[in-house]
Amino acid sequence: MPKYHIITYGCQMNKSDSEKVAGILEKLGFLPTEMEEEADLILLNTCSVRERAEEKVFGKLGELKKLKKRNPELKIGVFGCMAQRMKDELLGKFPHVDFVLGSYKFVSLPEILEELKDNKKVVLFDDEPYPEDVDWKIIKRDSKFQAWIPIIYGCNNFCTYCIVPYLRGRERSRKLEDIVEEAKYLAGQGVLEITLLGQNVDSYGKDLGDVDLADLLEEIHKIPNIKRIRFLTSHPRDVTDKLIKRVAKLPKVCPHWHLPLQAGSDRILKRMGRGYTYQEYKDLIYRIRSEIKDASFSTDIIVGFPGETEEDFQATRRALEELRFDTVNLAIYSPRPGTLAANFEDPIPFETKKEWFEELENLQRKIIYEKNLRMIGKEEEVIAEEINPKNPEELSGRTKNFRLVFFPGDKSLLGKLLVVKIKESRLWSLRGEVVREVND
Repeated sequence: MPKYHIITYGCQMNKSDSEKVAGILEKLGFLPTEMEEEADLILLNTCSVRERAEEKVFGKLGELKKLKKRNPELKIGVFGCMAQRMKDELLGKFPHVDFVLGSYKFVSLPEILEELKDNKKVVLFDDEPYPEDVDWKIIKRDSKFQAWIPIIYGCNNFCTYCIVPYLRGRERSRKLEDIVEEAKYLAGQGVLEITLLGQNVDSYGKDLGDVDLADLLEEIHKIPNIKRIRFLTSHPRDVTDKLIKRVAKLPKVCPHWHLPLQAGSDRILKRMGRGYTYQEYKDLIYRIRSEIKDASFSTDIIVGFPGETEEDFQATRRALEELRFDTVNLAIYSPRPGTLAANFEDPIPFETKKEWFEELENLQRKIIYEKNLRMIGKEEEVIAEEINPKNPEELSGRTKNFRLVFFPGDKSLLGKLLVVKIKESRLWSLRGEVVREVND
């Protein structure tokens, strides 16, 4: 039987798409392989959010040229956001690539693989990307007890630095009934934790008119075997009081919020087109904390946005000190072709951006270590997710607040909901011991 190998770059939405592609291929009779040398078909699921992500794809395609030379029958395909952006250009740069698919065109894989039998080169994309979904029953999910469910596709915000709306299209919500039906099916398959996905998950239902994310959370909360519900990514402008109160009310919904701030300077936020001020963002964090005492927050920060000054940078630094996030994803700004910000003057030397990046990174290290120290002695519910690759006698999982915990245990505990007592704090993780299994 033919074998396939998928390499995924980028966000959780891309990882979810790769699971769909795996399902399509296995329905066609392909088998998965971790070895590129064994594969008859290699697919790269690409990301275009940052320049570094694209550079990784270029590097991998260069490596695969050697493999193709040794095995001319090997088929190589590129899909996802970068493929949608570059289209025919990828085939021009890498003639050993057999096909290029836009953001959602992986659904056409059965027809494309037939065309490849005639040694054709295929480029297939939508001028207006539209999510054509696959049957969720065939999706090859990486985990037996955790699952992603995309609930809304695309983005309507057009932040000046972001290419996503051009590559993923406008926002389109799935019907609530379809999402709930998928969640019930997954619960029947033994899934304990569901993560609802969207580039802008809080916008769910705006195009439907009669439902929103709070309503969807309420419906999924009713499914008996689902123990945990997460959702990401949230846009600060779209978080409603109704949603906050619903998360506070529903015990299965994890009180972890991913709320990208991007900058602490109002001037830079305006240049980014974010649609809120720092004070409005801070008020939102405080509203959530007042309703949900154990709420945790992760965020994204762009360092060195075009035109950023030392004063702007210090405003972002103060924001991190004031709000004390649990996780901060830092990135030095990289221009994305086709965005407004790509045309902005950018006089900041890269060395300055790097110094700012390192300063924020060191500050966040201090904050997270202090927060982790306060966890010692607490008992936390953790799903045993995987074996620690560095220590086969340890398992790892995450608390409801998304903190990573390592603890002694064997594979018989995988997929079980456990109470773990925190014994030790590390910089990026916690260590503990299993107290009991949660059975309800």
